[in-house]
Amino acid sequence: MRNTVRFVGLKSGLFCLTFLFCGLPLADCGVIYVDNRTGNNSLNGRSPKIEGGKNGPVKTIQRALDYARQGDKIILTRNETPYYESLTLAGRRFSGIGEEKFTILGNGAIISGAIIIPMNGWRELENGLWKVTPFRKGYFNLYLDGKSLPEYQAAEGQPVNLDEIPSGKWAVHQGAIYYRGLKNQLPPTESFALAGKSVGLSLIDVEGVSISDVTFENFRQDGINIHDRCKDVVLEKVTCTGNGRCGLSVNGTSQIEVIDSKLINNRIDDLAVTEQGLADLKNTELSKKAAVSP
Repeated sequence: MRNTVRFVGLKSGLFCLTFLFCGLPLADCGVIYVDNRTGNNSLNGRSPKIEGGKNGPVKTIQRALDYARQGDKIILTRNETPYYESLTLAGRRFSGIGEEKFTILGNGAIISGAIIIPMNGWRELENGLWKVTPFRKGYFNLYLDGKSLPEYQAAEGQPVNLDEIPSGKWAVHQGAIYYRGLKNQLPPTESFALAGKSVGLSLIDVEGVSISDVTFENFRQDGINIHDRCKDVVLEKVTCTGNGRCGLSVNGTSQIEVIDSKLINNRIDDLAVTEQGLADLKNTELSKKAAVSP
């Protein structure tokens, strides 16, 4: 069976999917707190504040995943600094149990894949043009102060002419990024970043997962990639933006529900559905048409 698309009068359409739930009993599940400002990975994550002994939040989401069991809830503290992490949920341990979903509650936190360009990462050329060569190729993005910069693209089928790159824009040419600075702008002295980490959140072979109130931004490939054999997965109030390939990718036989979310301003696709993947979008914004392929 191939994936299918039906549009039902929302801004960006709906992929229709009905989830059936059975009345299973509640399980005894735990809560793990994460705070990338005050947390410490030597603590146990059982308290949102440091209380003495081992009680207090861990510093990274990955440490919380190290502690996590089936049906647990991970609660993030939102701070000014994003969580610079790349996460994977795979298998039964990161699934729900009974009526309890395995949950990541972001409280508005940002998870970012951006990597700051060091001063010596830039090479100055002529006429305000600067060059930076990413270590990993294939998908690119350039950011300033955490925001995506506009990309210059040549006409379809034509190579990029570096002389035609306007001020304040960038282009990809032969595996490198070329940026033409604004008047008196010196990129090595500013907070430029590349899409560095590959994927914000990868899911494979999980069931009963809830991800809510969190942003995945500035990853080299996808904000969220639902690989295969995932079902009863709910994204609510999730934003995927500024990613180098796709905001959300749903693949294999995976089934996902996306509620009150934003998949916007990603470089190639905001939403890609392949193979037998199914996605049910409810009150969710896309900035471009979803890509559907067998």
